[in-house]
Order: sequence, then structure tokens, then C-alpha cells
Amino acid sequence: MTVKQFVRSEAFKCIVVLLAIALVAGGLLAILNDVLAVSAEERTMRAIESVYGQELKYEALEYDSAQLSNQYGSIDQVYLLENDAYMLRSTGGDGYKNGTVTMWVILTPSDDGFDVYKVVTEEYAKQTLMSQFGNSFYAVYTAHNDELADGDVWFTTDASGIQNVQAGATMSSRAINNAVNCALYFARNVLAGGEV
Repeated sequence: MTVKQFVRSEAFKCIVVLLAIALVAGGLLAILNDVLAVSAEERTMRAIESVYGQELKYEALEYDSAQLSNQYGSIDQVYLLENDAYMLRSTGGDGYKNGTVTMWVILTPSDDGFDVYKVVTEEYAKQTLMSQFGNSFYAVYTAHNDELADGDVWFTTDASGIQNVQAGATMSSRAINNAVNCALYFARNVLAGGEV
């Protein structure tokens, strides 16, 4: 087959069409990626709006990596909001199949340290029963601020702290508790001490 015959063949026409489709699709993806990209600032503002129902000014706080991890998990981001509340993106481990749950934990300074204002699920890995966790489960975190003032933390059993567990999803409950405990530990040991 000569080059002239190949150029006139159906195979060549198919290759040209496929290349054209690939170029157009690639160009569209590049354009849409720029148009639909969500900046870190916009993601933060969306998280604030999901909690407060309005936009609030915020300041991102920076900490040494050693300060951002503790026995409960890790702190991914720390923001000081204009209403003096702290918004922490906290990841708790030890969930189902060693999975994790990442929460937004909003803490407000109080006379006794920090109160849990609200807890919102951000994302999770390997947790299959997260749909079972409703508002009543998350409301428990804000209902026990007086007990938390004594330095207690959350557990799935009541043996060594305040209990919060979802029946049938004990391991996921533990990961959520650990995310909240991680934020409380950070607040008590870093924010309260003013260590930056």
C-alpha cells in the first residue's frame, strides 16, 4: 500500500476523526478546568457558609506540623473567623477498616476553655454507614460542653469519657469522635497556650 492509498483509506479517515475528537475534547477539558476550578479560598468560604449560612471573614493560621498531629488524628487547617470562633478541619482515624473521617469542628472560646459550636462532616474514607449519622448524632457534641470543660473527650464506650456512638456504626463513630477529640486536644494544648 502506498502513502497515497493509505491517505485515501478508511483507516486513515478514522485516525483523523479520532485525533480531531481528542484535540477538541482536550481543549474543552482544559477550558472547563479553568472555568470550573474552585480555589482554596472559595472552598473555605463554602465550608463557612455551610455552617453559618453566611460568609464570614477569616484568617488562616499556620502551625508547625508537630503541633497538628496528636493521638486522635491530625489537623488539616485552622481558621480564626471574624466572630472569634475557630474552624478546624480535623481528620480522625481508627474507623471502619482503618478508615478516616474528616470533620469541620467549630470551637468557640469560653470561660472554661472551648465549647463545641458545631460539627460538620467534610469527607470520609472506607466508611460504609455514614448515611446513618444524622443531626441528632452531631447535636450530642454541642450538648455536653460543660462536661468537656473538665478535659473529657468523646468515646464510643462510656468507660473513659463522654459516650457518642451510632448503633451499627461503632467504628465510624470512633473515627468521628477522634476527629472531634483531635480538634479539642489541639485547642486545649495549642490554641489555649498561644503556641504558634
